Amino acid sequence: MSIIIDRMELPRWYDENKIVFMVVNPTTAYLYWELAFSQCKALQGNRPSLRLFEIPAQQQHFEQPRLVKSIVLPAFTDNWYFNELQSGRQYQAEIGWEQNHVFFSILRSNTISMPPATPLAVPSNVKWQPVNHISEKPTLHANRPVGSVDELIQQMSFYMGIKEVS
Repeated sequence: MSIIIDRMELPRWYDENKIVFMVVNPTTAYLYWELAFSQCKALQGNRPSLRLFEIPAQQQHFEQPRLVKSIVLPAFTDNWYFNELQSGRQYQAEIGWEQNHVFFSILRSNTISMPPATPLAVPSNVKWQPVNHISEKPTLHANRPVGSVDELIQQMSFYMGIKEVS
């Protein structure tokens, strides 16, 4: 029995706890997640919340992450775009719920580093090497077939498994 892979559909839900944070451009990031059924039950009827934190620079590791945004998620939401972030900063997201002004975390994302908003400057002391030997004629490669178009088509049909009918 053969299975035709092209006709198989991917499941809409894997029942895993997963969260992935990705950079879109210097000021936008995208977050997607899936909560396993057991984690959905752990919400105990509370609405899930999403929190975005700015992670301090490495040389200032004694600082706590700064809360940038806190969002109560609409029902059945599994992804979110964060716009107007600051380029060159690091961010991390968390999903959980809030009860009596206490946040209970379920999932924490990877840390992303936003790229700079402008390209890096090219140093002025770069010296480009001249190209001395430019050939006017294109050279033929040794493994390139030489012959007529008919010979080439015959070779192609042989390699493609097409048999000539005589």
